[in-house]
Amino acid sequence: MLNISLVQIKPTSDLKQNVETIKELLTKAKGNLVVFPELALTGYDVDLKSLNQEKVLSFLLEITQVLSNDKVVLLGAPWYDEDRIFNAVYRLTRDKVEPLAQKFLLFPGLDEPFTPGVGTRIFELAGFSLGVLICFELRSPEFARDLIKAGADILLVFALWPVERIKHWLNLSWARAVENQTYLVGVNGCGFSLVVSPEGEVLTQLTDKQPEVFEFVLPERFNPLIYPLKTPFLPQKNKLKTLEELKRHVTKRRAKGQKMVFTNGCFDLLHAGHVDYLEKARSLGDFLVIGLNSDLSVKKIKGPTRPVNPQEFRARVLSGLECVDYIVLFDEETPERLIKELKPDFLVKGSDWKEDQIVGADFVKSYGGKVIRIDFSYQVSTTGLIGKIKQSH
Repeated sequence: MLNISLVQIKPTSDLKQNVETIKELLTKAKGNLVVFPELALTGYDVDLKSLNQEKVLSFLLEITQVLSNDKVVLLGAPWYDEDRIFNAVYRLTRDKVEPLAQKFLLFPGLDEPFTPGVGTRIFELAGFSLGVLICFELRSPEFARDLIKAGADILLVFALWPVERIKHWLNLSWARAVENQTYLVGVNGCGFSLVVSPEGEVLTQLTDKQPEVFEFVLPERFNPLIYPLKTPFLPQKNKLKTLEELKRHVTKRRAKGQKMVFTNGCFDLLHAGHVDYLEKARSLGDFLVIGLNSDLSVKKIKGPTRPVNPQEFRARVLSGLECVDYIVLFDEETPERLIKELKPDFLVKGSDWKEDQIVGADFVKSYGGKVIRIDFSYQVSTTGLIGKIKQSH
C-alpha cells in the first residue's frame, strides 16, 4: 500500500514565497509520497539565467528541513549542469536531495531555456516501481509505453498544463492509463490533477482550486486485468521511397510542425558506430531521412569492388532500425540534389567532417536550418571490418 499526497500548487515568480507555501503544504500532507507539479519551485516566469544550481539546492534543502524521516517528496525544479539547464524532477528526503528525471520532450517556445534531458525515470518505493513523465511528454504514447516496458507499475505525471487546453490533459491522462493498463497519477499546477485506474475509472479529479492537497491510497494489489496487455511486433516495412514519395511524406509531417533530420552514407556493413550515429541524429528532430548512396554512387567513390551488399539489402537492413523513418537513393557522388529538394531542418554528418566540407551546409544555413556534426562513440568502419575479414581468411 502506498499513501500518496497530490499537492496542486501554481508557482509564482517569488521563489521564497513558493518555498514557504511548499513547506506549509508539506505539514498538511499525510502521504509517505508527496507529489508537487512541474517546476513547482520556480514556474516559468522566473528568469532562469539569474539562478544557478547552488541557489536551487539551497531552496530544496530548506524544504527538506520540514520532512519527517518516512516522507519522500517529488518536486519539479530546474537543474543546472555547467551551461545547460534541465526541466527536472527532484526526489527529496529528510537527508538527501537528488535529481530524478529530466524533461526530454520540450514544449516549443515555452521550454526554450531548457536542454532536452535524460534521467532515471523509474524509481522504487514501498514495493512499487513508479515511472515519471513531465508535462508535454504525456502527448507521446511512446514515453509511457517505454516506462511500462522498463517495469513501471504506476505512471506519475508532473505538469503545468494550461487550463485552456485542460481537455487534452484529461483525455491524454485517461488514454495513457487505459492503453497501458496501469494507474496514472497526474499533478498539474494549473489545476485538475487526477488519478486514473487501469480500467479507465477516474478515481479523483480536482478542480482549479489553488492550492489543494489530495490524499490517495494505492492498493497493494491491482485488480485482475480485463484483457492482456498486448505489445504486438509490427514488422518494419521497407522504408525506401522514391524522391517524389518522400516529398509527399515530408510535406504532411511538416504540416504537423515536425522537423526533419537528414544524413547520408553508404552503410555497406552496418555496425555499432552506424547505429549510434543514426540514433543521435534521429534525436535531433522528429523524423530521420537517410540519403543512401546507390550501388552506382558507391562504385564511383569507393571503386568497383564495393558495395559488398547491394542497395536493396542495405535499405532493408536500415529499415529495421527504429530510428530510421525514410530512405531515399541517389546516384550522384554527393547528396546535394536531395538536400536542395528536401530542405532538411537539420543536416547531420560525423565530426570527422569540417563544416565547410559538408555538402549542402551553406544551403541549409541559408534558410535557417542547422548543420550538426556528431562525435563517434565507436572507432569502427566498414573498410576496417572488410580488412579484418580478409586477414582472417
